[in-house]
Amino acid sequence: MLYLHPPYYLYEGVPVMADYHDPRQFYYLPNRPKLAVDENGRPAIRLLIFRENLDEVPPEEEHAAGFLVFDTSLAWPEATLNKVAQKIQDDLSLDQPPRLAPLPYRSGSVRLMFLDKVTQPPPAEGEEPAAEPASKWVPMLESSGVPSLYGENRAIFSAMLSKKAAALMLGAFEGFIPAGVVYDLEYVGLQRAFNVHVEADWEQVYHHISEKYAVDLVFVSINTAEIIDELEEKQLITFTASLEGVDEEGMEAEFKAVRKELEEFVLEKFFKPVTNPNQLDTDGGAMEGLQTARQIVNLIHHWPSAGYSRLELNMTQVRSLAVDYTMLKAVSRHIAPQAHLSLFFEDYNLTRDDVVTVVDGKDAMWEELGFDISANADFATDGIHAISTDVYYGLLPEAEPETFPVSWSFLLDAAQTRVHKAAWYNPEVGNNVRYRYTVHFRPEALPGPETAVSSGWREHNGRLLILSPRELYQTRQVEAQLVRGFPFDRYPQVHVHLRYVDTETGWVHEDAALLDETHQQLLFAFRARAGAGTAVSYRLTYLGLNGKRLEQDWRTTLDDTVFITDPADDYLTVRVLVAGNRAEIMNLIVDFKYIDDINNVREFGSIFIDQSNINQLHQWRVPLADPAQRRYWYSQMLIDAAGNVTQTGWMQAEKTTLPVGAVYAKVMEVQPELLGPPLAENGVERIRLCLKYHDAFNGYQAEQEMMFAAPGKGEIWRLELKDAGMRDYSYELTYVLDTGFEQHVGPFSSRDTFLLLSSVPPGQ
Repeated sequence: MLYLHPPYYLYEGVPVMADYHDPRQFYYLPNRPKLAVDENGRPAIRLLIFRENLDEVPPEEEHAAGFLVFDTSLAWPEATLNKVAQKIQDDLSLDQPPRLAPLPYRSGSVRLMFLDKVTQPPPAEGEEPAAEPASKWVPMLESSGVPSLYGENRAIFSAMLSKKAAALMLGAFEGFIPAGVVYDLEYVGLQRAFNVHVEADWEQVYHHISEKYAVDLVFVSINTAEIIDELEEKQLITFTASLEGVDEEGMEAEFKAVRKELEEFVLEKFFKPVTNPNQLDTDGGAMEGLQTARQIVNLIHHWPSAGYSRLELNMTQVRSLAVDYTMLKAVSRHIAPQAHLSLFFEDYNLTRDDVVTVVDGKDAMWEELGFDISANADFATDGIHAISTDVYYGLLPEAEPETFPVSWSFLLDAAQTRVHKAAWYNPEVGNNVRYRYTVHFRPEALPGPETAVSSGWREHNGRLLILSPRELYQTRQVEAQLVRGFPFDRYPQVHVHLRYVDTETGWVHEDAALLDETHQQLLFAFRARAGAGTAVSYRLTYLGLNGKRLEQDWRTTLDDTVFITDPADDYLTVRVLVAGNRAEIMNLIVDFKYIDDINNVREFGSIFIDQSNINQLHQWRVPLADPAQRRYWYSQMLIDAAGNVTQTGWMQAEKTTLPVGAVYAKVMEVQPELLGPPLAENGVERIRLCLKYHDAFNGYQAEQEMMFAAPGKGEIWRLELKDAGMRDYSYELTYVLDTGFEQHVGPFSSRDTFLLLSSVPPGQ
């Protein structure tokens, strides 16, 4: 991890910091903002000055305007980084070249300041964007808001300038321009919180104490702080301490505790507990358990018969002491690389002719269309080999979209994430283009249902198109982990079997492993279809001594971690989390019930929440006779600050963390699950489920249709209700047979959260 502690290095103008663990790993700070370059090495900046035909301009409109677009980058030249790596290797005498990496950025933003306007940072989640003040110089100013946070930290900016602003920029082109770019980047590293160094010559300390305290003299009170202060004043003990962090980063309380421990160590070294001769021992065995000086300090105020006297030590027990105690803490830091626009021009010796293009109303440029396509993708993490893209520009043909005549076809990959194309501008088409793209995955990418996913033809209006492959798929990762204290003496191994099923397409991904004391986790990662359910099933088999096997039933989880616990101590623990505006909640009652009739288990409980305990942790715990039976019922009754009462009625859940409150009281979720043999065994091709909800009083209705190609869990149907108590819905099933006929069943009424369906058609 990045180590925020000297020595820091500066080579070729590049600040470099070391890694705490790896002597070959180093991190470099970013360059100041500079213009990015395109695939041909040209600076990515253009100022377009548009001049209308004066004969065609209405009197109330401006007859000229400017459009400025540019990209910025924080990258260092590759040759510079190579020199830095060589100098680090030479100066530190490394046997191998060091690894150089950018700072580990955690988050960041970027702003553009231009004349009298500044781009606003992205609003926080759930907040409305701030209203932008009016500007007569810069009517429009935009930025990407967040840089890429990887690679060269690229950011995109654009501005529309009034005639006055464009004229001002042209006039100041050869000098300072009142415009600039400011990055705000957050990164994380390890920092020394504090350091305590103690040195003592026990021989001198011992002589000092022996002169002051007699061996046979019993003391009933002593102040270790005064003894230490006196030893420090005589320089018999030296404390060298430093708090290096700021505020809480310095961990001042921990620092004081460490010093206190060292002070008490002196007392334990030179004094022993004895019986106070001036008091009667009311408990004959009281002094037998008194062994350390630290116990004396705690006992002296409560036990009048306890005291202590100085120890008599020989020279072999008198030695020197040297202690060095350092505490590290992970902290976040911000840096703000920034630069004025005039520096961008100086970097590449750009002149006005290099940047400015003047176009009038009759210029031939208007007959051309420049089009840019960029990929917003993490090629390495997602295992993407390339993105093949087709673009069509022109009038829509009468043919089907699949037969569109393709205007451009090209590949985007990690080395080339942006492509520029041009075509003759068609006024009838404008800036409308049709495009499609296919994401091709590498063989070593995460397992998925397909080696490539496609978008199909789409429509876009504009000259800049950003492709986001993650809209075509999703990644899922579940970690099975043995908990600390797992009883390996009874179960040396646990067989973990994980499975994911896409109920609509029938795609299955499975993995299994044996976990033991040396291998305590299994990572299950895959790529799923966009919009598919994310539930993962797992089964645990505990392998005991003498061939004993304990196999649990299949369970399902939506969490990212499966904790494997002792099967003999299985509990269902539900943590209750109050969400939303807590100030509006006066009283909240959450009732629970758990019923397992097979094992004769019935448990009930309630949690009462008000303003006095609303921020505390609440949980309900039930012992399980059957570890596979983890489904329970709960209900909410909420009274808000205005006295309104909201009741939900009983609902089912399997979540171990249960969010409650005004928002979640009106949330209804339905989890359909298809049970039974494979569909083909009964001549069924697929099963269509139609869910309907209707609240006539509040004028609210909703529908959802799902397809099942195999038994398993379907997508969760989530509704935002108007009435928390109205939880009845209806459903219909359509069995599509392989003969081409359909068999309909329903409608049925239900209010179950977990809707169980049969894969066998009625009558079979």
